[in-house]
Amino acid sequence: MTALDLDQLLHQQHLRLLLCVGTGGVGKTTLSAALALRAAQLGRRVVVVTIDPARRLAQAMGLDGLAHEPTPVPLPDAAGSLDAMMLDVRHAFDQALTAQVPADEADRIRANPFYKALSEAFSGTQEYVAMEKIGELSRQAEATGRWDLIVVDTPPSASALDFLDGPSRLEALAHNPLLRVVLGLPRGPFGFLDAGAALATRALDAILGGRLFGDLRTFLQVFERAVLAFESHAAETRAMLASDRAGFLVVAAPRPGPASEAAALVERLRRDGLPLRAALVNQVTTVAAVSSAALAVAASSADQAQHEVLAHYGRTVARGAAERRDVEPLTRLDVPSVRIGRVPGGLTDLDSLIRLVGRVEQ
Repeated sequence: MTALDLDQLLHQQHLRLLLCVGTGGVGKTTLSAALALRAAQLGRRVVVVTIDPARRLAQAMGLDGLAHEPTPVPLPDAAGSLDAMMLDVRHAFDQALTAQVPADEADRIRANPFYKALSEAFSGTQEYVAMEKIGELSRQAEATGRWDLIVVDTPPSASALDFLDGPSRLEALAHNPLLRVVLGLPRGPFGFLDAGAALATRALDAILGGRLFGDLRTFLQVFERAVLAFESHAAETRAMLASDRAGFLVVAAPRPGPASEAAALVERLRRDGLPLRAALVNQVTTVAAVSSAALAVAASSADQAQHEVLAHYGRTVARGAAERRDVEPLTRLDVPSVRIGRVPGGLTDLDSLIRLVGRVEQ
């Protein structure tokens, strides 16, 4: 893998959207915040969108918590500015769906059992809402000039490919022929299907009961309108994702599972013609720091201390070598890469976030 200069990437003024993608548990949320902070230090006007951040991350950024709307992060010495927000999927989905009905119907829709099931459990909802938020922030940035870079922490999932595939699943559900039968929509050249639709509707009514079937039909009508509203912006957002104004950073951890997921995602991004900028291998064992410490202690300590330090150094070297073997599926793809070491003591404040991006081992 060829090395990448992160500062050089963040300095690129034409880069307006940076997405951290990868499987869950590899540190996407923390890296997204750290990259946004570094970009602000370099003079960019940044907003970072995080998904389900740990409370300690918000506190490290000097905030009591993260809201659904962008909140300024105090950076007294930065050349640029940083806003941070948490994508509240349920809140955003509420807004999208209830915007399609009169205000007096909104509460009834939110109480609808089918709506609750879809908004909380359907695979694709998080990804669809994230895509819509990207488009919304991009339009706001263009209109106001408040930001010149949007950094996105994509939703956590078992598969790194879910962020790319999730929205299409929600669209497919909205346009499912069965859904249209339930709504009684077949018309025009397929008018002969109307009798079948009516029979299906009566059968579902009998199976579910009048009230429950009414809930289903009401929800599906609102849901279809909401997805159509989403789709009005989808083409614009997808065009931006495929342009040189965007960049995808594939985040992996030095373990076999995440490395294989990352490799599959790299191949998918290349196949789809999306702008892959680099792979970030996070949480690596950094041998160089241990090496200097080992030499310093070994030169000035008693024999036992020398033995313990050098033994620790040997274990660290072996662990680093094992990690490099684990990420070979990614290494073979020859993608620009950055290896980022762990931050001793964890993330407690802005300085620790700054040190995270600084712990780069090429």
